[in-house]
Amino acid sequence: MKEQLAGLADVLLDPETPLTEGVCAERITSVDFRSHQQSETHSGRSIRVRELSYTPDDKPMKLPDFLHQSRAALHLDSDPEGQTLVFKVYRVQAEGENLKTRQLLTASGTRDGKVIRSQAVVDALWTRPGGEALPQLLSFSMPRLVQSEFATGTGKGFDDIAPSVLGGNTAWSEQLKPGMNAWSRRIDHSLKPDFLGYHGVAIGDVDGDGLEDVYLCQPGGLPNLLFRQEENGTLSDISAASGVDWLDNSTASLLVDLDNDGDKDLALATQSAFLILENNGAAKFALRARFKQLGLGYSPTASDYDLDGDLDLLVLRYGADLRKIGDFPTPHPFHDARNGGANVLLKNQGGFRFSDVTEASGLGQENFRFSFAAAWEDYDNDGDPDLYIANDFGPNQLLRNEGGKLVDTSAPGSAQDWGFGMSASWGDYDRDGNMDLYVSSMFSGAGNLVVPQTDFNPSMPEQTRERYLKMVRGNSLMRNNGAGQFSDVTSPMDEGYAGWAWGSVFGDLDNDGWEDLYVANGYISQPKLDDL
Repeated sequence: MKEQLAGLADVLLDPETPLTEGVCAERITSVDFRSHQQSETHSGRSIRVRELSYTPDDKPMKLPDFLHQSRAALHLDSDPEGQTLVFKVYRVQAEGENLKTRQLLTASGTRDGKVIRSQAVVDALWTRPGGEALPQLLSFSMPRLVQSEFATGTGKGFDDIAPSVLGGNTAWSEQLKPGMNAWSRRIDHSLKPDFLGYHGVAIGDVDGDGLEDVYLCQPGGLPNLLFRQEENGTLSDISAASGVDWLDNSTASLLVDLDNDGDKDLALATQSAFLILENNGAAKFALRARFKQLGLGYSPTASDYDLDGDLDLLVLRYGADLRKIGDFPTPHPFHDARNGGANVLLKNQGGFRFSDVTEASGLGQENFRFSFAAAWEDYDNDGDPDLYIANDFGPNQLLRNEGGKLVDTSAPGSAQDWGFGMSASWGDYDRDGNMDLYVSSMFSGAGNLVVPQTDFNPSMPEQTRERYLKMVRGNSLMRNNGAGQFSDVTSPMDEGYAGWAWGSVFGDLDNDGWEDLYVANGYISQPKLDDL
């Protein structure tokens, strides 16, 4: 049905395109697009969002009427230039003698010169013919349609200013602008470059001028970059002068004050070691500590977990010792992997001395997950920072801080969230005084198609199948109900669907007092781009 839906999308985008014979029945049962209820859920300076609710119409409509009403509902005019419409199938199941599919619809049209973006979950019913005959579309159900109207004609809420603020640096034209695909063909493998996009960005004022500066990690063979913000908003490369242009493959960094002297020091995770550098207050850095046993750390975070007045450091490991196991360990078991790397908690002893308190803090228990990201927050409002760890290939972990002891409360608090955990972000999205949690994971169209089928590993226990289904469902929004309890309130069409998601962050992007969400997504794909 993917090809047939693609053909239907072509016809909806351009009425001059002929519809392949047999794709649709002559009469289609659908919602009545002319009759709906509309509510505005957001009205900002740049974007207005409204929801349209349709009721099913049991009376089939003629195919030309269905196409006309669909175009009008999605604001697709007769000129296909700049318009888009995509169906992504993620569920196929038997429905009596027919087939039922579920797909996400995303479209971009125009109204009065303004871009209108549409998103909906569509249930479609098809005939199930024998032989080589193709299924035929019988019904099209779209009870809820969410549309965003952009104030400008570009359809963008943000402008890319990277060329204007970075363009004056050689590093922009020679290193950053070509992109990772170009460098992957040029950097020798012996330098152990990593082109999967794990390289972190840290922001902080490194020279005390009141302006935020940017530190960018890079693959092995390319120097890490420190950009100082100038008064006019542009960024200047001071990497070499600051002594932080490391060539090691670097996965993440932090700009935080580790010695309480008022300036931002640098913590850096590289392939060979975890490094800690002191800032002299004028953006000059000196290496003060090197942890060789913590090579290839991921997503370091800083928090005063023991409330002694200085920042401690948590370093995630993801995979185990790569020198012993090769490039990447096979997660085992796949949905509940227990052969990942051991995360490490470093207690700040002052004077840039740190001690490993992983076991003493309680973090050592169940410390074998493929950990990707961590986020600290006082979710139980008792005055100390608690910890959430997003794990790949298995359950995530919520660790409550009890006087400096980290206790895993994931299952009792209903915050375990099985999946391919990529990131976690805390924010009080409903403004009830309790910090809620958003976890980015992986939405897999293929996984949603395959896992529910009864002939997919028929001996699999039902609980395991449910966990597999959660792993391919996508992101999770968990509401903090207070008293350490969380409820999964994810809407699959809204915050749940964000593609193959990676980093996420809460933030009030439009200054209206409500926390918004930004989610980065995407992955390496083969030429057939609709497969992911």
